[in-house]
This record gives sequence, structure tokens and C-alpha cells, in this order.
Amino acid sequence: MTFWLKNIKIEKNYIYSDDWISGTKTENVAILIDDGKFKKIIPMKEWEDSVGDTVIDGQGNLLLPGIIEKHCHLDKNKLGAPWHPVSPANSIIERFEAEIPELNALDISIENRAQNLINLEQSHGVVAFRSHIDIEPATGLRHFNAIKNKVNHDGIKAELVAFPQHGLLRSNSVALIEQALTNGATYIGGVDPYTLDGDYKKSLATTFNLAKKYHTGIDIHLHDRNEAGRKTFLEIIRLTKENNLQGHVYISHAFGLNDFTLKERKQLFAEMAELKIQIVSSIPIDPDTIPPLDELQSAGVQIHIGCDNIDDAWSSLGDGSIPEKLVRYLEMYHISTQDGLSQSLGLITDGITPLDKTGKQVWPQINDDASFILTTASCSAEFVARKSPVKQSYSSGKKIK
Repeated sequence: MTFWLKNIKIEKNYIYSDDWISGTKTENVAILIDDGKFKKIIPMKEWEDSVGDTVIDGQGNLLLPGIIEKHCHLDKNKLGAPWHPVSPANSIIERFEAEIPELNALDISIENRAQNLINLEQSHGVVAFRSHIDIEPATGLRHFNAIKNKVNHDGIKAELVAFPQHGLLRSNSVALIEQALTNGATYIGGVDPYTLDGDYKKSLATTFNLAKKYHTGIDIHLHDRNEAGRKTFLEIIRLTKENNLQGHVYISHAFGLNDFTLKERKQLFAEMAELKIQIVSSIPIDPDTIPPLDELQSAGVQIHIGCDNIDDAWSSLGDGSIPEKLVRYLEMYHISTQDGLSQSLGLITDGITPLDKTGKQVWPQINDDASFILTTASCSAEFVARKSPVKQSYSSGKKIK
């Protein structure tokens, strides 16, 4: 589809008052979008309507990068089903063993539940998803195939993670994971290989070997602390180097990073940055649980924020708003400056911000992917601080909202 998006604001640079940044300068422009990319950007005063052009009026709203959901579970939520609180469980094993019969008992299909979560997150500006999908012998590839067919049929931009929730080795899921990797999964996941699988080195070696064989990324969920967490992190770093998978390894939750101290901590974070190992956090409130995101970013580690559990067997909470998660991050790390707020947007847009740290405009540029939102906010800083309404959203030029 080719169309002009007129009468929108883009950010140009910061406004300085003496020695501090007091605001952001914007410009009213029109943008030509063709084949899912930005093709022309011109000042609104120079734009002229032509017969036959498709034109969408942005009504003076601000153009910002689309929000990317880096951690959700489209197969797990219970949205649309009658209310039921989370049932008791004494361990992670009890929890995931009870989850399957709970989901099977619901009257609403997995496809409809997934659609409800997609709709909820899209209402808050999400234009693309990374969804972990449980794969183990009890359900086989049933959930994976349902979600894959759903997102493909509806043209939803999504990365699918083949996720051995019950333990890759513990649940004998290697063959099933391999089938998923040959049938559309773009990432292989994992959960606490030290605790669940017992042999963390074998579990991680298997995971990395499969990722390399099928040219996929890795997104491992690590909740383990102390010795279990430390050994797992160090092994992931070793295997990332050994397999030349720089930039393809993600660690979700990463609670155990709190257990590294002093010189070892500094060296670990530097190695993670060098290997481009990225962290995905749902911003838990407990200060001893949330990984040290500020230190990690200072060391050059890329951070992402995701919603994770939303009304499922693990949590009754969650409203599907990644901007709400970002506000929690801003409160926890006491971020309130214009540039600090503006740069924090990158935590929910896969690192894309309209201005770089120096205030230079870096987005949108010609031939950038046209995935964006339009908001009533005057600037990025206001959008993240006030959770300004999203009026429209597009994924690669395709209208979502």
C-alpha cells in the first residue's frame, strides 16, 4: 500500500535552557509510505495534494516508533474466560503441571484467547510480538501450530519461541523443539536449566547446538539465584563465544545477575555487552529480584521490557500495557529528565528512539521500516511519562489501530 501521512509531528532535536534540556523541538511534516517503508519526508508547508494519492491526516499527532512486545505468552492467557484466581502451587513444577489441565478446561479456544491478548496489547501501541509457546510431550506441537497459524493468517508480525517450559531434558522435549524449529520457530527458549534439567551444561549445549543448526536466536528464562544462577550465566557467555552467536542470545528475567559482585560483576557485564547478550525484563518490583538494569545499560548491555504473564496460570495481574511497565521502570530508577525520559522509549521499541543521546535526529529516516504509532503527546518524554493515548498504529505500513 502506498499513501501519504500528512500533518504529523516528528522530533528534531532538544531545546536547551542554559545548561539543561528543557524540551524537544518538533516539526510538522508529511511522509510518503510505500511497500512498508518511509520513502519521503517533507515539511508540511511544502506538501501538495495530488489527484489519486491516498492521504491520511495525522491531525497534528506525534510520530513515534512502534512498541515491540519482547516477552509474552500468546498460548497461556485466559482472557475472555470467566474470572478465576491463580491456584495454589508449592513449586514451579507444580505450577506448570497444573497449567495444562487448567487451559484445556477453558471454554474459549487458544486462538480466541491469543486474539484477546493481541487486541489488548495493540490498544497500547504494540506493533510486533515475541511470544514464547510451550512445547512438551503433553501438548506436543498443538499450541505452537495454533499460534503460528493464527499470526500467519492474520498477518501479525511475531517472533515465535519454541519454549520447553517443563525443562528441555526433564520433559524429553528435544525432538519436539527440533520439529518446531523446522516449522517456523525463530527462537529456542529454555527455563532454569540448572534447576529443572539437573545437568545445566548438557541442557545449554543442546540449546546452543540446535540454535546454530537451525540458525535461530536463543531466549532463555533464568530465575535461578546464587550458585545455580552464576554457573548458568557463565556457561551462556562461554557458549555464546564458542558458537559465534553474538547478538542472537537473550536472557529473560536474569535475577541472578544480582549475585555477582565487585570486579567479577563489572567483568561479566562488559562481556555481555561485547557479546551483545541482551536482557528482557518485566520489571518486577522487588529490588533484589529485578536485575541491575541501570548498571547493565551503563556497561553497554541492551535492555528490553515485556509484559510476560497476563491473566494466566502464573499471575492474575497484567493489563497488557508496556508503557505502564516503562513507567514502573522510570519510577524505580528515578528518571525524570527530558533526555532520560526520551531515551527510555528505546526500552520498548527495540532500541529505536527519534533522537540519539546527543539530541541528533536518527528516526524516521528514508527506507526505515514504517512501524509506528501516532500519539497526542508533544514529545517522547511526555509520551513515556504520562502514558499518552495512542491514536493510530501501523506495522510495516499496515494499519493496526
